Amino acid sequence: MTASTGLSGVNQAEPDTALAPLEVTDLSTTFVANRRRIEVVRGVSFTLRRGETLMLLGESGCGKSVTARSIMQLYGSAAELGGSVRMNGQELLGLPEPALRSLRGGQIALIPQDPTGALDPLRRIGAQLTEVLAVHGIERVKRAGRRRAEELLAMVGIPDPKRVADSYPHELSGGMRQRAVIAIAVSCDPQVLIADEPTTALDVTVQAQILELLAELRERLGTAVLMVTHDVGVAGDFGGQIGVMYAGRLVEEGPAREVLASPRHPYTQGLLDSLPAPDIPRGTLRSIEGSPPGVGAFPAGCAFAPRCPKARPACRGEDPPLRRVRPDRSAACPVVNPATPTPGRAA
Repeated sequence: MTASTGLSGVNQAEPDTALAPLEVTDLSTTFVANRRRIEVVRGVSFTLRRGETLMLLGESGCGKSVTARSIMQLYGSAAELGGSVRMNGQELLGLPEPALRSLRGGQIALIPQDPTGALDPLRRIGAQLTEVLAVHGIERVKRAGRRRAEELLAMVGIPDPKRVADSYPHELSGGMRQRAVIAIAVSCDPQVLIADEPTTALDVTVQAQILELLAELRERLGTAVLMVTHDVGVAGDFGGQIGVMYAGRLVEEGPAREVLASPRHPYTQGLLDSLPAPDIPRGTLRSIEGSPPGVGAFPAGCAFAPRCPKARPACRGEDPPLRRVRPDRSAACPVVNPATPTPGRAA
C-alpha cells in the first residue's frame, strides 16, 4: 500500500481498494431490558464502497437510525448485535472498546440528528474540534490544532471560521451548528461517514445547502456515505443507492432515481403516493392505511401485509427475502416480484 496525504495534512495508509470500506451482513439488533428482548433490526445486509452513498429511507420507527448506530456499536451492553460488520475486511462486532474508540471519529464518523445535543454547550467550537484532532493523533500541538480547526470550518462553508471557532454553540444558528458538527465528523478523514437525519431541524434553504455540502465532501474526499432519512425528497436529491426499510428490514434496494421513479415494493409506492402533488386538493393527503407494527411486535409473515393493498393469504405466512428483480434492483415482495432470492445487496 502507498501513503497519501489526507485532509489532516499527515501521511496516511491508502486503504485497500479491493475491499469495500463497509460491509454489513445479516445485521440484527436486539435490546434487552427488564428481562424483555425487543428485536429492532432484522437481517440487514448491504455493501458501501468508496465514494458511494446509500440512503436508508423509511418511516420513523422502522429501524434506520438503530441500524446506523449499531454499525458503530453505540448502544453498548444495552443491545445484542448479530451478523457481521466489516471495515476494509476487518470485523468490527466484538472488537474491544479501546479499538472501537480509535475507529469511531477516525475511520468511521457520525453526523448526529441534533447538532445542539451533540455539541458541548460549555465549550467553544474550536476547542471541541481541536480535542478530536488531538485524541486521534492528527494535531497534538495546540496552535497547529487551532489552525486546522479553522481550516475545517472554512472547508464546510463557514464564512468567518475564526469567529465561529471562538463561539459557543448557542451563539450560532442551526445551520452553522450543523456545519460545525460536519467539520468535526470529517476532521480525521473518515472512510465512512454516517449522517443520521442531518437536515431534519433545518429550513428548506439551509437543508439544500447542507445536502450540497455533503455531496461536495463525498466527491472531494472519496468518503462512503450512509445517510438516514424519512424524507423522500432528500433521498431523491442526494442520489446514490437507496435502501427502503420497514419494520427493521430492507424491503427494497437499488439506484435512488430508479427506485423512486419505478418502485417495486408496495410500501415504497405507498411512501411516494403520500407526497403532496399539484393535483391533490389543499389540506388533503393520501396516506398508507393502518399503522406500522410496534417495535418488536412484528406480525407473522410480511410485516407490511396488514397494510398492503396487494397482500395475499400467503403473505401472512412467510417473511419474504430480498429478491433480485434486475441486476441492480432488489425487492422483498413475492406478489410483485416472483424472482430468485438474493442475499443482501444486488451487485
